[in-house]
Amino acid sequence: MRYRKSIEDTVDMTVVALCADFGRRSLAIREKRVTHRTEMEYRYLNFKILSAAEEIMGEGLGENIIEEIGYGVGYAHSYVTDISESTYKDRKLMVKENIAKKLHLID
Repeated sequence: MRYRKSIEDTVDMTVVALCADFGRRSLAIREKRVTHRTEMEYRYLNFKILSAAEEIMGEGLGENIIEEIGYGVGYAHSYVTDISESTYKDRKLMVKENIAKKLHLID
């Protein structure tokens, strides 16, 4: 069964931007370059995004799919292997929607 539910364009753009910023936030946390309050917000965002991605993709593929969403990487250049292109696209959409739900951008 194919999954083809879409989310609003503005929510989609927000999720893509948050995924693209995932690495920067992670680095800022590791290097302790931000205030405690900002670090807590970064940790919250990254935790929610990673857990939402791993719920769909499984452990170990969460960060890969986050990067692919954030930087517009498609099936042909994906780190995710052993699934069909249609399944990849469906799961990528599911991850975006799950991130939006975990961050309470949609119900």
